[in-house]
Amino acid sequence: MINNRLYWWLESNKILNPHQAGFRTGQQTKDQLFRLSQKVIDGFQKKKNTTAVFVDLQQAYDRVWRKGLLWKMREVGIHGRLYQWVKYFLVNRMIQTKINNGISSKLTQEEGLPQGSSLSCTLFLIFINDLPDVVQTEKALYADDLVMWHTNKHPGISARLLNEDLDRLQNYCDKWKLKINSSKTVYSVFTKSHIGAKKNIHLSLRGTNLKKEEIPIYLGVKLDRQLALKKHIQDLRGRANKRLQLVSSNSSSSSSSSSINSCSNSISYSSSSGGGGSSRFPFFFLFL
Repeated sequence: MINNRLYWWLESNKILNPHQAGFRTGQQTKDQLFRLSQKVIDGFQKKKNTTAVFVDLQQAYDRVWRKGLLWKMREVGIHGRLYQWVKYFLVNRMIQTKINNGISSKLTQEEGLPQGSSLSCTLFLIFINDLPDVVQTEKALYADDLVMWHTNKHPGISARLLNEDLDRLQNYCDKWKLKINSSKTVYSVFTKSHIGAKKNIHLSLRGTNLKKEEIPIYLGVKLDRQLALKKHIQDLRGRANKRLQLVSSNSSSSSSSSSINSCSNSISYSSSSGGGGSSRFPFFFLFL
C-alpha cells in the first residue's frame, strides 16, 4: 500500500526522470533498446557513427546511501507521515550471518535497500533520479543499466564529449557513494564503415582506459556495429532448437511433431533473414 501510494504520487507529479524506464508501469527493456537503436539507425542514414558507453554501476542497489536517499526524498517534496514511515523502514536494520552452528555478531546496515520489497525498487528510482541530468550526451537508463552515446561523423568529437560525461558521472558517484566498475564499463562504435570499425577511441575513467566491445550486451540483447543482430539471433535460434528437441523427445503425436517442425522452420527463416544491412531490424524476434 505504501509503495502504491508513493509510486502514484511520483508519477502523478512527473517527478521520475523521463530517461528512466526501470520499475515503471507501461515501460519495458525494449523501450530503451528502441531508443538507442533508432538513434543509431538515424545516424547511419546521415552517414554518421554512434559511439556508445555501457556503464556498469557496481552493486548499485546494495550501495544506496540511506541518508542521501532521505535527503533526496525531502528535495522532491516527500514529507510528513510518508517520509517518517520510510525513514523508520530504512534505519536501524541489523544483519547477522550464520555458518553451520556459528552466528556472527549483529551489525547495523548503513547502506543498501531491503531485499524483496517492491518499495525498495521505488526508493531506488528516487535515489538515482537525478543521475541522467548529469550526462549531457544522449542516454537511456533502465534501473541501474546506463548507456550514453553521441552521434557524429568524427569519432574524436564523440570521444571528447563522452569523456567529459564520464568525468561528470564519476564525480556524481563519488558524491553519492556509488561506484563505477571500470573493468565492466565498455564502449562500442556503431558504424557502417569497415575502416571506422577498426579504429580504437580513447575513452577513460579516472585514468583507466575503457575496453572496446565489438558485440556489447545491452539489456540482454547482443548488439553489433551495424545492428544486424546476427549473433543475437543465432544464439536465440540455438537455444530455441535445444528446447524444441527436448519437447520433441517427450512427444510422439503427429500433430505435436507437425507443430514443432513448423516452429523450427520459422526459427530458421527468422535467423536467415535477420541479418543483412536492412535499417529495420527484427526486434519482434528478440524477446521470444
